[in-house]
Amino acid sequence: MVPKLNSPEALQLAKLVLKYAESKGMTPYLDVRARELVTWDKLFQIGRDQLDMLIIIGGDGTVLNTLHALRDADVPVATIRHGRRGFLCDVPPFEYSEMISRIASGDYKVVEYMRLEGRVRGVADVPPALNELAVISSGSGRAKVVRLYVRRGDEELYRRLVGDGLIVATPVGSTAYSLAAGGPILDPSMNAIVVTPLASITLCTRPVVLPPDTEVAVTVAVDSPEAVLIVDGAFNVRLKPKDSVTIRRYFKPAKFARFYVGDYYVKIFERCL
Repeated sequence: MVPKLNSPEALQLAKLVLKYAESKGMTPYLDVRARELVTWDKLFQIGRDQLDMLIIIGGDGTVLNTLHALRDADVPVATIRHGRRGFLCDVPPFEYSEMISRIASGDYKVVEYMRLEGRVRGVADVPPALNELAVISSGSGRAKVVRLYVRRGDEELYRRLVGDGLIVATPVGSTAYSLAAGGPILDPSMNAIVVTPLASITLCTRPVVLPPDTEVAVTVAVDSPEAVLIVDGAFNVRLKPKDSVTIRRYFKPAKFARFYVGDYYVKIFERCL
């Protein structure tokens, strides 16, 4: 159980879920980071201890940060929505008991979502991205405009991109930052890479959907201000002129235990209401 640590409501719900799971014959463990916030004697550490399933109570930020900590651990993640943005979370708080009962009976579907990895020379600890990797400006005013070279394997994708930056997203991430920048919506069951320029002043740059085995290289031009690589809106790496980021499909997808698989497009288009 990983609750959102700065949410009293999520922490209170965590107590209920832990007790209910125990009553169903499970052995529930609490994230060690919450030991001062929730009274529970069985604790675990993300990325170290072996688990059968991980339940997250929170919003998208809690889910993404937890996946970064898990890295390539082969454990399905179940989600209870309890945050400002819970697009990745499919179970409402008041249905926690039904979710636990369905876990106990195996009545759920495990789905896999493609992730991306970004490699920067000299930086060894960039987490895999479920949503996107974005190379964006780190400045303000005139220094806000970055100049990037973008290659697809051995060929140029954009000869020279001038603007606020570039987003490289997964199908799941196509409904996040990329969508806000004018990128297309991809079905989450697909394997593909979405490249979306961000406020580009170069007229010939448009969003592109690429095959999943594509390697995208983004280089900060010599005459560009510094940029920053942002992974899922949570992890940052500063980039200097001539620095490059190589982005490709991560070798292991993220696994989610889903209970309401058919609600994906309903949740997307509810944003328009």
